[in-house]
Amino acid sequence: MTIERHRIGDIEVTVLEDGFQHAPNTLFPDHDMDRARAAAAQAGVAYDGAQSLIPIRGFLLRGRGFTAVVDAGSPPGHAPTTGAFPAALAEAGVAPEEVTHLVMTHLHIDHVGGIVDAEGRAVFANAELVSGAGEWDHFTSPEVEARLQGRRRALDSFLFSKCAVTPYAERRRDVAGEAEVLPGVGLVPLPGHTPGHSGVHVSSGGEELLIWGDTIHCETFQMAEPDWGVLFDIDPDMARASRRRIFDRVATDGITVTGPHVRGPGLRKVERMAQGYRLVPA
Repeated sequence: MTIERHRIGDIEVTVLEDGFQHAPNTLFPDHDMDRARAAAAQAGVAYDGAQSLIPIRGFLLRGRGFTAVVDAGSPPGHAPTTGAFPAALAEAGVAPEEVTHLVMTHLHIDHVGGIVDAEGRAVFANAELVSGAGEWDHFTSPEVEARLQGRRRALDSFLFSKCAVTPYAERRRDVAGEAEVLPGVGLVPLPGHTPGHSGVHVSSGGEELLIWGDTIHCETFQMAEPDWGVLFDIDPDMARASRRRIFDRVATDGITVTGPHVRGPGLRKVERMAQGYRLVPA
C-alpha cells in the first residue's frame, strides 16, 4: 500500500485509501448523457457511458498535539473493494489508541465504517467524535429510522451509522457554524447532503487545505455540473447551494482541496471553466 503524505504548514496530512465503488448513472437524478460526456471530457476522466468510479478515502491529521482521523471509510463488504481503512491507518504507523479525535465530515456509512469493529465496539478508545450540528440528531433519530422502513438499503446504511456512532455517545462534540475544533483545524458547514455535512479546513503557516466531504461524489460530472446532486442528498436544493458556494470560494481564494471521493494521488485546485469548474493538480 502506497502512503500519500502532504504538509500544510506544520500539520501533516496522510491520505488513507479505503477502496472504491462504481456508481451507475442513476445515482445522479439530473443525469443527461450528452451533458455527462461533455463534463467527463472537460474533467479529463474516462467515462464508459454507464458508470463512474468513486474512490473512498479517509485522512489523518497530525500536529500541534493531536492525531485526528477525518472520515474512516466503509465497512468490509459495503463494496467489493472497501474495508481497507484499518490497514491503511496501520501502514501510516498509527495505532487506534493514539487517535485523539474523529473529525467527521458527516456520518454516512462510507465515512464511519472504520470507527467500530465487527462486534460494534469503538475502535478508537481515546478519541472524541466531532461533527457538525445536526449530524448526531439525524443519525440517532427514531423518526428518521421510521421513515426509512421499506427502503431496505437506505435503512441498513442508516442503522450501521447509528450503531457505529453509539459507542461514542459520551465523548462527542456537535459544532455549530464555521468554527475551529483543533488548533489549525475547523469545520465549514456545507449542509444539504446531510444536516450537519461539513468540510474540514486545515490552515497552518499560510497554507490551506479543505477536505470538503461529499461536496462531490464524482468529479466526472459534478465539477462541470454543480447542480447535479446524488439520490441520497437529504435536501437537494441546499446541497446544490452548498456546492456552488464552496466551488466559488475555493476557486476565488485559491484554496487547495481534496475529499473522500476525490481521485488521487495528489491534492487539487478548483478552476473555473466555460462549463462550471474542473479539478486540476495543486
